[in-house]
Amino acid sequence: MEVALNTPQQHQPESGSFRDREGRVYLHGQRVFRGLSDTALGHHRTLVETPFYRSFSESGQLVQTWEIAPADNPLPADVQGQWAGFLEHQRIPVVSYPYEWSFSMLKDAALLTLDVISAALNANWTLKDATPYNVQFIGRKAVFIDMASFEPLKAGEPWVGRRQFCEMFLFPLMLQAYKNVPFQPLMRGAIDGIPVQMANGMFSLRDRLRRGVAGNVWLQAKLDSRYANTDSDVRAELKNAGFNKELIKANVNKLRKTVEKLEWSGAGSEWGDYASFHNYTGEDHRQKERFVEHTVAQLQPGLVWDIGANTGQFSRVAARHAEQVVASDIDPLAVEQMYRDEELPKNILPLVQNVVDPSPDWGWRNQERLDLTRRAKPDLVLCLALIHHVVITANVPLAEFIEWLASLAPGMVIEYVSRQDDKVIKLLRNKDDRYQDYSRENLEAQLKKHYDIEQTQDLRDGARTLYSCKLKNS
Repeated sequence: MEVALNTPQQHQPESGSFRDREGRVYLHGQRVFRGLSDTALGHHRTLVETPFYRSFSESGQLVQTWEIAPADNPLPADVQGQWAGFLEHQRIPVVSYPYEWSFSMLKDAALLTLDVISAALNANWTLKDATPYNVQFIGRKAVFIDMASFEPLKAGEPWVGRRQFCEMFLFPLMLQAYKNVPFQPLMRGAIDGIPVQMANGMFSLRDRLRRGVAGNVWLQAKLDSRYANTDSDVRAELKNAGFNKELIKANVNKLRKTVEKLEWSGAGSEWGDYASFHNYTGEDHRQKERFVEHTVAQLQPGLVWDIGANTGQFSRVAARHAEQVVASDIDPLAVEQMYRDEELPKNILPLVQNVVDPSPDWGWRNQERLDLTRRAKPDLVLCLALIHHVVITANVPLAEFIEWLASLAPGMVIEYVSRQDDKVIKLLRNKDDRYQDYSRENLEAQLKKHYDIEQTQDLRDGARTLYSCKLKNS
């Protein structure tokens, strides 16, 4: 996995690699390297000769990877000395985590993982783990990235990654599909997924009639309780009982059928139908699109953040002139609809993200997973029809919000929604109006502390205003 760290020591280990004793990922500028132990390096050299590996690489389902000679390795000698050899990987434009994905993104990552293990088994290989952190997205395409996860299949051994697959893929998907419980907060709260006993407690007796619950949750929880306080060597018992590859393949196929059938309708979403109930006229929308496109075309940014993107209308505009767009929204259904759109430009990555409760640094020593600013620093931020939600709904002082935006990128397009707008009137209804800082005059004053305002555009007869801003001295 790759992350662009803003640190002078560009050879530092990449986040998420600390628990793998057979290898570690390093960054050097824009290049991504993986150091491997002697055993893992030998495995990889054998793996690349298999037809299934070549097929998945050619289709783009495996990240492009090649072994690098010591003479061509730019990493320091002390780092090189820790490992038997190094691979170099294709750079993932923006690294994302499963708690930032929509339902279908996690589902597609699960299906890719099952396809990889199924093909590997046919060639007498297996995956030693089954975590969604082994998958990344390039646009809408899921890509498996952990080459060190492959190892030869040992006779009589079960698939050791099955439990992890259930806790990090299957249980989150079933909870959202069957109970309408969003998995993103659960997975952000537990780095190793949803434990089987927790999942079992969240499903009712009636839920056991649903596909996959009885066998994968209830029965697994009972077996877990039975063996928790014994000295039984379950893997040895399975081997002695004649456990074989065909049983693993049957199990994988059954899991795939279960995952394929899982669907989520997104009932109760506020923003999933944004395009049908926004309060702009057609001409307002055209003016807004022209304003955004003009700004992005002038800057030609490498990376744009569209925060509060809804279903990505203006992300698509930005994508015409930017190398990459991260389109984030608090509503999982809006992101789900964006991801499902087969015409979504390949340089847009949709993510579920709450601007006032963003993905943090966390995990071991707060370095396993990094916040988005450390993974993908933007050149331009779009903040359209969002400021009233942040200031009024989330109670963030306007000055602090603008200061935070200014810390992100040298360029910004922001839309002010005035107190006369019906959306703001609705937000203030049944509230004590303690938001004296929420005014156009104060917004412009706060913007001028950090930015030069280069262009403005009134919409809805002045009820809304767009600002194109450039950070001072940038």
